[in-house]
Amino acid sequence: LKLLGLSRRKAEVMVTRTACEVAVRSQPNPFSWAEIEHEPKVQRCCIGRSFRSTEYEILHTGGFVRLCTERGRVYWLAQNENDHRLPDWKIHFSVHLADIPRAWNILTDLFLKEACDFGMKAVAGEAFDSWPPEQRGREITVYIFQNHTAYNGGGPMMGYCPGNEHNFWLGPEFERQADFWAKFVEEAERLLSAANIQSRGVATGDLKLGRYASLRNEAFIFEPATGLYIYPPNKCGWNAVGHGSPVHLPLKGRLEMAWRQGRLRLRCATCSKRRH
Repeated sequence: LKLLGLSRRKAEVMVTRTACEVAVRSQPNPFSWAEIEHEPKVQRCCIGRSFRSTEYEILHTGGFVRLCTERGRVYWLAQNENDHRLPDWKIHFSVHLADIPRAWNILTDLFLKEACDFGMKAVAGEAFDSWPPEQRGREITVYIFQNHTAYNGGGPMMGYCPGNEHNFWLGPEFERQADFWAKFVEEAERLLSAANIQSRGVATGDLKLGRYASLRNEAFIFEPATGLYIYPPNKCGWNAVGHGSPVHLPLKGRLEMAWRQGRLRLRCATCSKRRH
């Protein structure tokens, strides 16, 4: 800064201004991988206008790059407040680590084009070498919001954001229909294939939706040995809790869900008898 003759404050203003100039452009991608990796901690935001205005931003923390909305951040807060026991549906995209930058550009373009809400993420470049083998096939994630009674009244931010409730509200009006996600996956598959993105195969425990895409509900499950709710291990499958699916399921998925829901009902009946 001394060499440039700038104060720290002036330098910060220049960086912020540069980020805003990058973000307001519709093309090229305002959230391109190259831009983010070049300056990962610079604040970046973009306002998309479709049937409503949506502000998107980048978070680069915890070994992930996240593209999200304010509502998405509230959704993650609500998940934490409820010990991750609410529906936590995700579409995972299986991508070779070397292809993540190109796949990110493709999928963020599609995410913005379709006016998606809440968020998506990818493993950050700094974390490639430490990406665990059991997470293979989940290199990029798109979050699917599914409403729950826990969000009645708008969610955890209501009462803390007077005049801006619409930015943070959680409710059924923000669910996307199954047809929307079917078309999203179909287009994502087409674009990734056309770009010759390499898949690492479906993630273990996920339900396959295509060459790249798979589905999983990562709502926590109860572990009797510890008495705690834990992240569902891969061996527990794609919907360990048995929540209703937000997407159209292939026959295999429908059969698995019916079988799992039957087991859950049997388990609940057994527990009830034991309590009595």
